[in-house]
Amino acid sequence: MQNFKINWDTLSRLFIGALFVSAGFGKLTGFAGTTAYINSVLNTGSMSFIITSVVIFIEIVVASVYVYGKYKKDTAGYILIGFTALATILFHSDMTNQINMIMAFKNLAIIGGIFATMDGVHKRRA
Repeated sequence: MQNFKINWDTLSRLFIGALFVSAGFGKLTGFAGTTAYINSVLNTGSMSFIITSVVIFIEIVVASVYVYGKYKKDTAGYILIGFTALATILFHSDMTNQINMIMAFKNLAIIGGIFATMDGVHKRRA
C-alpha cells in the first residue's frame, strides 16, 4: 500500500491564489466599474486607469507566480502581503461599517495565510 502525502504548502498557495486570481478576473471583466470605484475612493482622476491595471496585474500575474511556487515564490508572497495590507488600509479601514470590518479581518487572515506558507518554506531551508 502506497502512502498518500499532501503537499500542504502547495495546497495552501493554491487556495490563497484562487482568491486573488478570481478577484483579478472580476476586476478585468468590470474594468470600467473598478476604475470608477477606485477613483471615487482615492480621487485619483486619470491615474485610476493605471492603478486598476496594476491591481489586476498583481492579482492575476503575481498571484499565479505565488501559486506556481517554482520561481520567486517568496517575492510574490511579499508583494501580495503588501498589496493586501495597502488595500485594507485604503478601502476597508472604516470599522464602523460591518462589511468593511469583515473585509479587513478577511484580509488579515489572507496575510496570515501567506505568512504561514512562507514560514513553512523558510523552515525547510534552515
